[in-house]
Amino acid sequence: MASVALLAIIFTFVMQARAGALDKAANARLVSIASRLGLTQLRRIEAGMIPDLYDGYEGDFSEEGQGQFTYVIGLGDGSQFAAGGEDPTEEVWRRFLSNAEDERDEDSMQPEFERVFLTITYPSVRDGEEFDSLTLETLIDTWAVYQDFELYRALWPDLDAEELQ
Repeated sequence: MASVALLAIIFTFVMQARAGALDKAANARLVSIASRLGLTQLRRIEAGMIPDLYDGYEGDFSEEGQGQFTYVIGLGDGSQFAAGGEDPTEEVWRRFLSNAEDERDEDSMQPEFERVFLTITYPSVRDGEEFDSLTLETLIDTWAVYQDFELYRALWPDLDAEELQ
């Protein structure tokens, strides 16, 4: 009788560990999908393929077969769609931007790079009614973000912007 009770206790612990491992694996899969979709979207922005991009631009990944994954794009340091909280990399970003602006012509209106935030929201593993999110951020050429081909020509006069369009 004692051995049956011991086996029941061990079996209970094994099943709990298995359930936890399955939840972690499912969550890792969703995070992986979200990051791949997000990186694809950032590459689209970088290539200048999203016309009329603005702070708060929203959409989903239905075309990729992942309609339950949605995104919102934040542009610039002052974006209300930026990641919340104090970020230790914030000072590094600001220093990089100020150095990039110092090296530029004082007559130019825009910095060479724009800070872009992409927040992907996806269904939670824990509860089908809840959502988790993943935020990616990077610096992207300002001309690509705002479709400013005049700025592109000023930065790289030897390259043909019409070919990119």
